[in-house]
Amino acid sequence: MSRFAWTGVVLAGGKSTRMGRDKALVDVDGKPMIQHAIDVLLPQVKELLVIGDPRKYRRFHDDIIPDELEGLGPLGGIVTAMGHAKYEHLLILACDVPEVNAKLLEKIKFHFPMDGDALVPRHEDFVEPLVAGYHRRCAEPFTELLSKGVLRMTEALAAVRTQYLDIVPGQDGWPEDLFRNVNGPDDL
Repeated sequence: MSRFAWTGVVLAGGKSTRMGRDKALVDVDGKPMIQHAIDVLLPQVKELLVIGDPRKYRRFHDDIIPDELEGLGPLGGIVTAMGHAKYEHLLILACDVPEVNAKLLEKIKFHFPMDGDALVPRHEDFVEPLVAGYHRRCAEPFTELLSKGVLRMTEALAAVRTQYLDIVPGQDGWPEDLFRNVNGPDDL
């Protein structure tokens, strides 16, 4: 059980250039990746926002917010979500990691630091800033970075009080492919 009320955010924007078509609409295990993200996130939150094109995604969820900072990558999508979220804590999930499960989302919520701004899973030499928890107070430093042309999530994490949640896929009951990222046809 989390100490906070959460806004869930599915990031469904992006150009999908490597996939050659809209990644959010690509089927994995019989349903579009956007639906996987909504299904796993919705039970974890009091409010769910999808950041993306309302014309494409309205059939999946009612609350679709167009990316107000289009072309600024996931960081722009997160800032857009922070401007619309009812709650201070946001649980972010990119639509292209279809193996993320409820156990991970629950762990992020449960371990979110009282005095922190972000809690990000880490495995091996990788961090997962698009499967993470953020406090809305990140909006100002993230917006400042965007105004300077900084789009990298690693730089955004360095600008706020980020803590990490160490996860070892394939151990302790975690699926081996927990963080599998589907960017192109070869990833399916």
